[in-house]
Amino acid sequence: MLKAIGSKVDLLKDEKGKTYYYFVSDLLENELVLKMNDFIQHGDTTCFQHCLNVSYYNYKICSLFSWNARAAARAGLLHDLFLYDWHTYKPDKGERLHGFTHAGTALKNASENFYISDLEKDIIEKHMFPLNITAVPRYRETLVIVLVDKYCGLLETVIPRMKKAGKVFHRISVRKRSA
Repeated sequence: MLKAIGSKVDLLKDEKGKTYYYFVSDLLENELVLKMNDFIQHGDTTCFQHCLNVSYYNYKICSLFSWNARAAARAGLLHDLFLYDWHTYKPDKGERLHGFTHAGTALKNASENFYISDLEKDIIEKHMFPLNITAVPRYRETLVIVLVDKYCGLLETVIPRMKKAGKVFHRISVRKRSA
């Protein structure tokens, strides 16, 4: 089953996911894109799953407004195509931190391996605005990824921690009741 966090839509089987899948199926089946499964992005979420989450919600929002949902979906899937573990990566002296550089690395990897439009390039390159304050979004689809990327990162980080905390509180309350 292939689905985005918080969604019940199976992107491979569900009617609602067919158009999305049509737009990105070549990427989802690509060895380089699948390599993102080897790296953790947020919490226990792989880079691939994070990109799938962002891609699907970019697609949904842009479809809702009749904007370029295809470009939003494809760029969302490639926006973190940096292929290293950013948690353990040590920048060289003078090199900027991951948050400032990975969008450029993802754009380079995407451009070298896939045809991407100018819109898709803008979405990938500028998804870290406003952290990268000089990378101002040029298109409305880019503004969507700026917001969706932060939202998905929050869900991927906070929800698992809340579930763990809920289990701890449940165990404590069970102990108190049985005491």
